[in-house]
Amino acid sequence: MRHGLSSVALSIPRPFALAVLVPAFAAVTATVMLGLLGVFVIWLCIVAVLVSAIVAADIAHRLIRRLAPPPIARPAVSIPGR
Repeated sequence: MRHGLSSVALSIPRPFALAVLVPAFAAVTATVMLGLLGVFVIWLCIVAVLVSAIVAADIAHRLIRRLAPPPIARPAVSIPGR
């Protein structure tokens, strides 16, 4: 005959333990998945802002170059006597 402390897991019927643990496991899994989805959406928004800023800066740079007056034409080498 065994004496001592018996395990709690042995005293709980298996179907009852499954009925209690499966919803808890599903809730934890759903929470983790929603958290990961939130992190991905935030990362996607940050990337979209960065790409939009790069495109806007490029368009602004091209527009400024197109609208700016051309530089004053000066000869590259000075001619003596002129």
